[in-house]
Amino acid sequence: MIRQPGYRTDMPIYDGVLNDAEIVAVLSWIKAQWPREIRARHDQLNDQYHKSLEH
Repeated sequence: MIRQPGYRTDMPIYDGVLNDAEIVAVLSWIKAQWPREIRARHDQLNDQYHKSLEH
C-alpha cells in the first residue's frame, strides 16, 4: 500500500496482520460511515492531491 522504497512502519507489531486488500476494505468501510458531504470533500481533496503529483 505504501509504495516507497525503504518505508518502515511505525507499528512493526502489526506487520503482516492485514494484507493490502484487507486494509483497503477496512478503510472503505470506515469511509462509508461518513456523512455524504464529508465523503465528497474527501474525494475532492484526493483528486487535488493526485493532480498535484502530475506536475
